[in-house]
Amino acid sequence: MVLDRIDFLLRMRLRGASSIVGAVFGGVLLLSVALFLAFGNARVPRILYFPSQSGARTLAELRYVPRHGGLEASVAEAADNVLLGPTRPDAQRLFAAGATVAAVMVSGRTLYVDLTPQVLNEDPEVPLSASDALPVLTRCLRLNFPRFSRVVYLIDGQVPRFPEKKKI
Repeated sequence: MVLDRIDFLLRMRLRGASSIVGAVFGGVLLLSVALFLAFGNARVPRILYFPSQSGARTLAELRYVPRHGGLEASVAEAADNVLLGPTRPDAQRLFAAGATVAAVMVSGRTLYVDLTPQVLNEDPEVPLSASDALPVLTRCLRLNFPRFSRVVYLIDGQVPRFPEKKKI
């Protein structure tokens, strides 16, 4: 069947440059549709949260990120997108620039995320401290990956210890 169509296209008499351009365009269109149907979009939607300009509330942002075969790679991609910062003009970064995900590990329903020490850096563009920003990152990860009941953060392989807030 496919060979009959190719034979038909070869027997067609193309007249002028516009016919050749049209045939090339049609061929490219058919090829792109076939590739899309075979491989799909390869992107998946993720909802990410970022602090507002005032820092008083969090704003949601829908972002399409590349699809990965494994769960740990998908979690790392989502967390890296949070660390990259928002695309919305009315939102601010959650962590200081340069922070990345060092490693991700899944054990049962617990997710372990190892972050680089840059998450602890002070940055005037970041309204939240690291101890306030980690729960926002947890919210993002648990929303996008509901199978996890617990998220444990490590910074450079160590469990972070933040000073306790004084209760008045």
